[in-house]
Amino acid sequence: MDAAARRVRPADLARLATLRARREAEAGRAAQAAAERRLAAEAAEARADQAVLDREATRVSGERALYAGLKAGGAIPLAALEERRAALAGLGEAVEAARAEAATEAEAANAARAAHEDTLAALARRARETRKWQRAQDKILGLRRTLAERAEEHEAEDEILMRLGCVGAAL
Repeated sequence: MDAAARRVRPADLARLATLRARREAEAGRAAQAAAERRLAAEAAEARADQAVLDREATRVSGERALYAGLKAGGAIPLAALEERRAALAGLGEAVEAARAEAATEAEAANAARAAHEDTLAALARRARETRKWQRAQDKILGLRRTLAERAEEHEAEDEILMRLGCVGAAL
């Protein structure tokens, strides 16, 4: 590590730190965007589920109205009965279409959840990597400080010895 501390330049360490910070920020932005997409997909899924419930309620109320009309009245012309049957079939088709849309939205929401989990995992990997490199950088900088302190101590000792040598020669 002493050799690494001597070989690595401070400018390189600064560039690496900047690059690591940029990559971690990008991973954070990607995770945030994925979270927003997940929330939007879940909201769309909830709206689709509510649309299914609304269509089913419309179908049920339409059926009740038709059956109430059949009970209250006497004979119904065949054409009117066919119109009511077609209306009920249309209500049933609307419910099925809403269910199909809800299933599609559920699939999209599941895909968004999976993508969000993937981006969170990538962010966690980046954070681990950043911590690892930060520890290495701290170690290198610590060794540099130690080497600088030793060099200062040696210089101070050399200076003292030179003065003592000069004082000793003068005596």
